[in-house]
Amino acid sequence: MLIIDRFAYTNKFCNSSPYLKVTVSLFLILLSIISSNIYLLCLISAGIILTTIFGAGIPKKSYAKMIAAPAIYLLISIFTVIFTFGFSDNAYTEGFIYFKQFQILNFYLGLAEGAVKNGLTLGLRALSGISSMYFLILTTPCSQQIKVMKKAKLPSVFIELYVLTYRFIAIFFEEAILIHTAQKMRFGYNGYKNSMNSLAILIKILFVRIMMRFKDMEAILELKHFDGNFYVD
Repeated sequence: MLIIDRFAYTNKFCNSSPYLKVTVSLFLILLSIISSNIYLLCLISAGIILTTIFGAGIPKKSYAKMIAAPAIYLLISIFTVIFTFGFSDNAYTEGFIYFKQFQILNFYLGLAEGAVKNGLTLGLRALSGISSMYFLILTTPCSQQIKVMKKAKLPSVFIELYVLTYRFIAIFFEEAILIHTAQKMRFGYNGYKNSMNSLAILIKILFVRIMMRFKDMEAILELKHFDGNFYVD
């Protein structure tokens, strides 16, 4: 079971109304997209993160690890928005509140007016949207999500694709962890050469194992006379 699934089924909000959790999450995501108010975005981010950790009971260390990955890409994006840089003999300097030209390959670095506010707004929008989405997936099991989708009259094809995609993500990580653990126990990642060989073998075996799991799932669904609908209470 994925760590996300474990939290979704064991958190303090697990038995709360899934319609309320989905509605709140989607409303906050929409508000994060359309709002440019820095104070409101800060309030959304802080509020939903604190609610997820202290209200739902999600461990702080696990939550920090999950949010660290998108945070790295987010910081890179903010940096490129705030600073303007490149290579030019005569860089356009009007509108910059900071500009520095370096002699190495005529590299320049500049900070434009309003760039800090735009970068901060973009970062807070993304952070509030990510934290709102994390609140949804960490407090609402997949079965409850399907229930809400059916209540919203979403197409059966969309629900089927959603469930199968969700399931195969779980299968992917499950198989990858098992293969990686087996290789690590055999010292397959000692040294750069061994690591590259083990990584290549992992990718090759992972593809084969996932295709085998897909065939098994297909056979099970056929035995159960699967008609494209996932039935939940």
